[in-house]
Amino acid sequence: MTTTAQRVRRIALFDLDGTLIRPGSALQRMHMDAMAAAIAHATGRQDAFAYRGAELFYRGVNLAGFTDAGTVRTALRLAGAIEDEIAERLPEVVADMVGRLERSPLPGAGSAAGDLLPGARELLRALAEAGFALGASTGNARAVAAWKLRAAGLSGLLDDGGFGDTATEREDVARAGAASLTPPGSVPAGVLVGDTVRDVTAAHAAGLSCLAVTTGAATARELLAAGAEDVLPGLDGGGALDSVIRLSGPGAVGRSEAHLPLSHART
Repeated sequence: MTTTAQRVRRIALFDLDGTLIRPGSALQRMHMDAMAAAIAHATGRQDAFAYRGAELFYRGVNLAGFTDAGTVRTALRLAGAIEDEIAERLPEVVADMVGRLERSPLPGAGSAAGDLLPGARELLRALAEAGFALGASTGNARAVAAWKLRAAGLSGLLDDGGFGDTATEREDVARAGAASLTPPGSVPAGVLVGDTVRDVTAAHAAGLSCLAVTTGAATARELLAAGAEDVLPGLDGGGALDSVIRLSGPGAVGRSEAHLPLSHART
């Protein structure tokens, strides 16, 4: 039960690839190229990521809902590494991936706005104006997420979030995202917006509702079967805003100045 000392903190967490950013976008491909190169350096295997429609695969493994850490772990395991070696090498492979992105010819701020899905920027701005705290719930490493958001022209719109630098389970990512936006004395109430079944289960694990969109590979039937409270074809139009507000419940408080925008992360 919420006590008088606890204020409800309305939050909205967003997946990136397939939800805010087009699946298979140039930004995602640059990310995956950097990851493939980092994995090849670590394992000696030259295996590219394969795109099949809106789905992404590595050596036959469907990566829907995977984190960067989870993908690297899978690649190392497929290369024959044992668990102790995987745990030891994971941070260096993720750091190598980030470094390769940073050394690449990077798009300027806002130059990849065409990689945004319709309605993404407008929804974030409308929710911020409505008093929501906004964050990421993404499998991307923090620095990768900040790089994508800057390139897509979304810097400063997300306060913080949960990321995939070390977490392999999307449930842990969502819990971290909710915690990052909830100051002491408040309880989170809100929505996670995503495009995969893993986003739905992660939302519920974090105590949030889920607005699912069919801009990725999952169908409306699959997302509803996973328990999504609402499913829409995309973020454009007024439906997404209405859904997030309705699913989050009453009691919004203003955004906390204690949380720096994600654009302050290292890129």
